[in-house]
Amino acid sequence: MKSTDSKRRWRKAFIATAVCLCSTAVLALPEDRNQPMTIQADQGAFRSGSGEAHFQGNVHLKQGSLEVWADTLDVTRDPATGIIEFLEARGEPARYQEQPNVGEPLIRVEGQRIEYRPQQDIIITEGGGRLEQNDSEIQAEYIQYNLVEETLSVRSVRSQTENPEAPQATWVIQPGAVD
Repeated sequence: MKSTDSKRRWRKAFIATAVCLCSTAVLALPEDRNQPMTIQADQGAFRSGSGEAHFQGNVHLKQGSLEVWADTLDVTRDPATGIIEFLEARGEPARYQEQPNVGEPLIRVEGQRIEYRPQQDIIITEGGGRLEQNDSEIQAEYIQYNLVEETLSVRSVRSQTENPEAPQATWVIQPGAVD
């Protein structure tokens, strides 16, 4: 009986943590969209009619609290509004951070590839993926957050290769992070 209660508490803590991470992961400060976007890179190309841009070499994007560091960065913005529709960062690792709401800590994501789809409220990281917020952390080969469906999908190297020696996904949940 004690083992069943412990499993239920762990399951509830995991689900609550996943929902907390999902619910704040991709909501940026409302004023971020109205801030100028600054991109620094060694090289870049931009197609104004489509809003598509490609940057490479020590790339750093900053717009309000949103910051991305990458080796390469592809950005698609709505040509009429300038709002980011899609972002893909690649690096060793690429890093993404954003403050979801005023007074809340930054959410930090890293991986070899990070995809951000703000209109669908999705962030995906692949290859050495890591998410951190409030000193809680998830590490996995693949992490996807979907705010609309309130889902978190995590896959380890072991699950993708079926190699029992490969690393599993890891969750570090701080005391008090889940009620």
